[in-house]
Amino acid sequence: MPKKKSKKKQQQVFLSPENYLKQKARSLKIGKCYISDGFDDVGEGHIIVTRLHTGGNVSVGVFLVDKYCLGVKDSFYRLRMPDYEFEEMLDAYNGGLGLDEISYEEAHNRIYGAVAYAEEAGIAPDKSFSLTQYLLEEDTDDIPLIEYEYGKDGMHHLVVHSNLEASRYLPLLEKNLGDNFTYVITGIGDEEYDGPDDGEVEDYYPETEYTYKHPEYPSELALDNPRVKELLCIDDWLSDVDIDELLEFPRESLRRDVENVLLYAVGKNCDKTFDEMNGGVFIGDVTNALVMLGEVGDAESSLDVVLETLRQSEDFYEYHIGDSGPEVYVPTLYLIGRDKLDRIVGFLKEEGLCSYCKSCVLPLMSFVVKQQPERRDEVIGLMRDVLRFAAEKLPEVQFIDGYLAGCIASECIDLCAGELLPELKAMFDTGLVDESLAGDYEEVEKCILSPEYWKDSAFPLDVYERFEKLRLTFK
Repeated sequence: MPKKKSKKKQQQVFLSPENYLKQKARSLKIGKCYISDGFDDVGEGHIIVTRLHTGGNVSVGVFLVDKYCLGVKDSFYRLRMPDYEFEEMLDAYNGGLGLDEISYEEAHNRIYGAVAYAEEAGIAPDKSFSLTQYLLEEDTDDIPLIEYEYGKDGMHHLVVHSNLEASRYLPLLEKNLGDNFTYVITGIGDEEYDGPDDGEVEDYYPETEYTYKHPEYPSELALDNPRVKELLCIDDWLSDVDIDELLEFPRESLRRDVENVLLYAVGKNCDKTFDEMNGGVFIGDVTNALVMLGEVGDAESSLDVVLETLRQSEDFYEYHIGDSGPEVYVPTLYLIGRDKLDRIVGFLKEEGLCSYCKSCVLPLMSFVVKQQPERRDEVIGLMRDVLRFAAEKLPEVQFIDGYLAGCIASECIDLCAGELLPELKAMFDTGLVDESLAGDYEEVEKCILSPEYWKDSAFPLDVYERFEKLRLTFK
């Protein structure tokens, strides 16, 4: 008990990384800034801004900027990096397209200029920017204005790599720009279009239309332990202290409470758009509850609840889960559902669900084989069933679409599943597999038969280690 009190006291003294960014980052001295070599020619690249600590460490913001259309597509930060680690990071970026040093004013204007240009098309910066912006100065008149050209040939020019990605942006472009934009889908032949009337995404790989009719979710939150809600519903990942406190509750009542918090959160947002959810203020109740169910859940009610979150809309997934999907779902599904893989396969066959959400469960298959090699034949048999189902249902789109088929092929590569090449060939022979994800059949076959393509699915299973990794990876 004294140890826990000490932890709580320490947590009150030191700022979380997020609060440190918001309260302290702009007081640090600006260091060197960098931009990807050839940024203006390519239209996209990384911009790196550094802040210097008095002790010699460096805090870094890395922004993936698309000057043609999308603005800040992604970003991340690292706090208090030792100098040698920062140099290693720079070496890694220099190993790609290379980096050029620029002034802070150039970096600031390029980032905020791209954000403003994207907003003309109704496109907001990636949600990671809500934190990484604090490594930049405020966008005020105190920063000298430098004007750059945005777009391509005087218009917004969308560059995406799959039909799924295109479908996220084209409606916004049409709504806000009419036909005054161009776009290219690089994964299907680099065809370039002058506007929405000159080429439709559906002409290539039609996508599953989201038609899920959800059940009634709890409209009121009834808990055995009301404190559970307070611990889960924060704007951050759970700390060790939070986990300790949760695990002090009786296990069965904690399981019920975590499930109820999760279903209540689903009910609040299931019919809302991304912008409507929680008034735009992110709450980590869904992700925290999903990870905790891996520790206290069961293979019956908990598995039902976890799969129900994956039946939600893409907006729901993007808001609550975002890029953390595999890290959140795969260990939890393994811990509570590894003996119910038939139910996972059944979920993959359901009609009218978001294919992106479905794809999050696929890495579970190779993870099961990694953890339990003796189950390889069982997993291969289940994947054979999925492939045959995909080959049959691809033309109908509503069960399996081209994007999900490409993800299935990618998972077969991770399994090194040479046994499944005939079924893979049959699926690719439909001509409906999105080849931008894993390549065409010949490329998939080559990868499967080449041991160096094996990917290690490394997901920690201990609840403390899981949250620690999530805190480090998705700050």
